[in-house]
Amino acid sequence: MSGWGVLLALALVMISQVALAQKKPARPAKPKVVVLDFDGDRRDVVRKQVEAALRKGGQVQLVSLKQYTAAATKAKLRGANARTPEAVALLAPGLKLDAAVTATAAKSLQVRVLSATGQELWTKDLKLQRGRLTASDVRRLAAGVATLATTPVAVEVAQTPAAPLAPEVAEAPKAVPPPADLKPSAPLGPVEAPPAPKPVEVAKAVAPPEPAPAAAPVAPPAPSETPGGGPELPRPDEESHTTTLVAFREPAPRARTLSLSAVTQPPRRRLPVVRLFLGGITTFRNYCARPGVGSCGEFDALPEAQRVGDTIDFKSGTPYLGLTGQLELLPLARSEMWVRGFGLQLGASRGYSETKVTITTSTGETPERTVVATDTVLSALLMYRYTFSLLADPQLQLGYVGLRGGMQSRVFDVDEQARVPLTGSHRLYPTAGLEVSLPIKPWLRVEAGGLFFISPKAGQGILSDKGERELEVRELGEEVSSSGWSAELGVAGEVWGPIGYRVRGRMSQVKDTFTGRGARFGWDLGGVARERHIDIEWGATASF
Repeated sequence: MSGWGVLLALALVMISQVALAQKKPARPAKPKVVVLDFDGDRRDVVRKQVEAALRKGGQVQLVSLKQYTAAATKAKLRGANARTPEAVALLAPGLKLDAAVTATAAKSLQVRVLSATGQELWTKDLKLQRGRLTASDVRRLAAGVATLATTPVAVEVAQTPAAPLAPEVAEAPKAVPPPADLKPSAPLGPVEAPPAPKPVEVAKAVAPPEPAPAAAPVAPPAPSETPGGGPELPRPDEESHTTTLVAFREPAPRARTLSLSAVTQPPRRRLPVVRLFLGGITTFRNYCARPGVGSCGEFDALPEAQRVGDTIDFKSGTPYLGLTGQLELLPLARSEMWVRGFGLQLGASRGYSETKVTITTSTGETPERTVVATDTVLSALLMYRYTFSLLADPQLQLGYVGLRGGMQSRVFDVDEQARVPLTGSHRLYPTAGLEVSLPIKPWLRVEAGGLFFISPKAGQGILSDKGERELEVRELGEEVSSSGWSAELGVAGEVWGPIGYRVRGRMSQVKDTFTGRGARFGWDLGGVARERHIDIEWGATASF
């Protein structure tokens, strides 16, 4: 072949390479993925594992959690509310997200992959070893997330236009016979001067079969006609489709199965709107009164000669046994706003007991007598509870820290027919305090609280006449000032649907300081009285 022929062949090869370069499609942009906070991942260890694996894989573009949180804050979404499917669907367009990864860490890691529309694409339970994922699991998870970020589009193409793919493969050989399409394969061979004419000869040999489009399936034998030195023609259409389907073969079925809109989202945990408690109560009461001192212990420590005046000691020989009940209402508990924590707490209890009473006077000590007494407590409190979640178990109720305050009344009455010089105790006072509930298991919560009594003076009440109340003060002094408190600790939980239990112990104490001259002997300068109760409640709860 002449030198001009060689130059012409080389020119054709270079032109075909330029044409192929121009036809190469631009690389698609990497899908954007954000890894949200994992519930129960206290030190953010597992989330950082997943984020590092996705970054190392290089198949997705990570959106930082800080950037997502900033966008959520602008949309007034905070905490768990920013990780819901609705929140992802709201924020995805602004951040150009393709997928979001969220999870719950407990004994295992429950992973959920959400699409840009908040749709659940995939769920998976992975075992945790000492609070971490194994290296193999985190690699597989990262690969699955990277694939799922682009799967929704790929799955739609594979499901609906599946039939048209075959015609494209069948028609592809029609474009193969023209010389323009065959020449690009020539540069795949060695770039030596002698083999250069071979591509030209191949083009000439293949060019004549133009009128045989019906023999498209016979395209593979065509390369066999070339002499043994010619390179085989690749089948780009068949191979490319096969490669694409193989790449998506493993995760694609999962995406089709779990991307249905019918997949239910896990229920959001909230405090119950109504909680009713009914049960029994056991009460131990202790009362002492001493003249001219600041405490009962101070009077008892004096020498016997200096212990002048009437003293009163009351100890319940047997505990008060009775009934108790409590109703909690949080009418806005289902609201998404901060007002959901407001509520009302109503309580009532009444106990009965046979009590042994001894009164010491200037003439001696009265015989021990047994009297029947009752102890009645009524309360009406407003409350506000701030909820939080310590553990990731979705079966657990929310914990809370709360404030409460209102009015409380406690009345101790002695049977009038007992004929003992012992008055009752009637108190009505404002109160305020704190409460906390910590969930440990679905069937176990630890509850604690405290109240401060604001001026719980004796002689005030709603269940006795005025004369009886005034006598409580005048016997021991002209005026009285009082202070008191209570503290409680217990456990509760649900054991069968909304039905649960509660066991709680409570200790309360009130101190009365009397001034002025009292009616009893030795109370010329007033004195002090202390009333202490220990209550144990037990019973069943119903929460709705």
